[in-house]
Amino acid sequence: MITAPFNFVPLSEKVFFPNWADRVSHDIPFSDGESGEIEITITAKSPIFIRDHKEKEEFCHHIYPNGKKEYYIPATSVKGMVRNVLEIMSFSKMSFFNDDTYAVRDMSDSQNFYMKEMKKSTFCGWLKKKDNGYVVEDCGTPARIRQDELDNSFATYFKRGIFDEKVEYNKTAEYKYEMLKDIKLTQKFSYKKKDNGKEIYIIGDEREGTIVLTGQSSGRKEGKDANGKIYEFIFFKSNGEELIIEEEVFDNFKFAYFDGRKTQPIESSDWTYWKKKLENDEEVPVFFQKDNQGKIKHFGLSYLYKLPYKYSIKNAIETVSKEHFDKRADLAETIFGFIDEDSKKALKGRVQFSHFKADTKPPIFKTITTVLGSPRASYYPIYMKQDCRTNGTIESNEYNTLMSKKTEIRGRKRYPIQQKIPNPTIHQRDEKSSTTFQPLGTYDKESKLFNEFTFSGKLRYHNLRKAELGAIISALTFHGNSEEFYHSIGMAKPYGFGKISIDIDMSAKKQIELLQTYEELMKREISNNWLETEQIKELFSMASKGLNIDDKLKYLILDPTKSTDEFREHKNSKRCLPLITKLKKVSVKTPSSLFDAKIIESFIEKENNKMEQLKKEKEETRQQQELLNQTPKSFSKEFKKAIENYIKKSCKDLPYYDYNHLKLVLNDRADDIISDDIYYAYEDLEDMDSFKKMRTLLIKRDKNKATDLELAELYNLLIKG
Repeated sequence: MITAPFNFVPLSEKVFFPNWADRVSHDIPFSDGESGEIEITITAKSPIFIRDHKEKEEFCHHIYPNGKKEYYIPATSVKGMVRNVLEIMSFSKMSFFNDDTYAVRDMSDSQNFYMKEMKKSTFCGWLKKKDNGYVVEDCGTPARIRQDELDNSFATYFKRGIFDEKVEYNKTAEYKYEMLKDIKLTQKFSYKKKDNGKEIYIIGDEREGTIVLTGQSSGRKEGKDANGKIYEFIFFKSNGEELIIEEEVFDNFKFAYFDGRKTQPIESSDWTYWKKKLENDEEVPVFFQKDNQGKIKHFGLSYLYKLPYKYSIKNAIETVSKEHFDKRADLAETIFGFIDEDSKKALKGRVQFSHFKADTKPPIFKTITTVLGSPRASYYPIYMKQDCRTNGTIESNEYNTLMSKKTEIRGRKRYPIQQKIPNPTIHQRDEKSSTTFQPLGTYDKESKLFNEFTFSGKLRYHNLRKAELGAIISALTFHGNSEEFYHSIGMAKPYGFGKISIDIDMSAKKQIELLQTYEELMKREISNNWLETEQIKELFSMASKGLNIDDKLKYLILDPTKSTDEFREHKNSKRCLPLITKLKKVSVKTPSSLFDAKIIESFIEKENNKMEQLKKEKEETRQQQELLNQTPKSFSKEFKKAIENYIKKSCKDLPYYDYNHLKLVLNDRADDIISDDIYYAYEDLEDMDSFKKMRTLLIKRDKNKATDLELAELYNLLIKG
């Protein structure tokens, strides 16, 4: 079966449209409207990274005038995360998607849709830029000429080094373009024969044309292994007819060759070269097909060019349900607001998230340079709905693709929770596709458990109906199950980063009331079995903290240096990506109804205990920070000496010769020595009056409850002194 670090929540045929959406107002309150704010605590359950808008490799932060750095999660990140979950749980529309027309080049099976389409009449010509757009000078059907004919006829070009046979044909772009340039207007050719329907020519004196070299697809081979490319193309002189390229056709061409897209794979390099030529009013050789009216329907830079699909992602969504394009506001739009450029309508959202500031200074994970890519939506075995068996193969011999109007999109992409310690493959910084970043958070070396830390912020809401506020609470807490299910946020989620839990400061009784109101609404509008629907099952199963399928959450490998292409291999084997709930190891998770008396009793007890503990921990953190701020100045000198003495006495295997050297090494080996060695240095000084205020922290350390973070904060105080 295909593996991927993501999966999908299927789209629903039914979309819920609140009947009060057109009555939403910021000035006129609903009879059951509520306004207020909720304090929210986010707990990191794995290393987390959200990119700073200035320092791209660092976690989002603010630097105060005194130099203090404060980490925070931006409000927009939290809002996007919560909205995504709410859209799924409330059966809202799939409003955000890319509707560009994808393209495909797939020669793996001569019977598939790609080769069937490309076997139709293909023409050639010269792409030109005009004042009002683009045209192609039609050169008719392209002819062929053998490469050995070029070898014999153009030996002088080899000697000049313009077209070096040793590097094989077209290994670099410059050779093919220089060759084309030098012989374009002077060469003539004579017809020789037909070969498998192809017109073959030799150098002669019958027809004037231009040799077009489109690249060596599989290397020049001799003898029994001669299965590589042996022909190049001839564009004969045209009769001057120019075909207009419609704007949509040209846009599809640019999108296929990654013009204007964030990712720029190697395959886009040809267009990067030719685009400069075109902008300088030079001609570009292209291949194209015509529709029934003789207009160009698609074109590309090679004979078997990237073929645009007949239908777009919008069509694949519409196949599931046209309700996803209904102009009425769904529940997510009703709460968060929307802008409809077509109808010129807009609604301001009634909820606002604050930034979420780190409650303590989190430790920094190691710096990582890796590739954060993923298959593109044109990879239909994953992104289009297939008849997928539980073993990961499709039931029919043909894939569903965007060549068919009946094809459905797979759904909303989500990243299942991972258990492993994130350890992505390390790449070089100078690689074009690599990303370097510094997450926050560390693991305990012995237990391998994550050293959790928290962020605090607020949700402010205005004139929300009870069901709407219940929907927000349901999305934040996974319908009252925040201890059992995790959200994912930030970058590098495919590698296990960004796993978080959310707790809200609201009485259990109030939560029950709001969640019941929302649940009652969804049962009435969607289904009495709303909590058992396919969408809820997939969402909750992927978010379960007990999900243990890390071996199924790996990227497919594409490594040309090792001749490895798992994308093509899986496609040829008719494999697909099963939904999470279809995997054998997965225990399907759904939330319990909050109308069950036993569930209500358990929920209230659990929430009360959790909130008491959370408040206690926050108060301890506040007291410790206050304690640090009150530490006398004499502390620094004495503590420096104590640490230096302790290290010299107890860590003889480490080359610490003086305190300045110690500071440098501590920064690199914090995980090795800070926790224990700073503590023992405190023990040596505990009887001193200056350190009696540290007694609370020492007791916590004795009980193994003092975190590395707290001790690191003390160390920071030390080195600043």
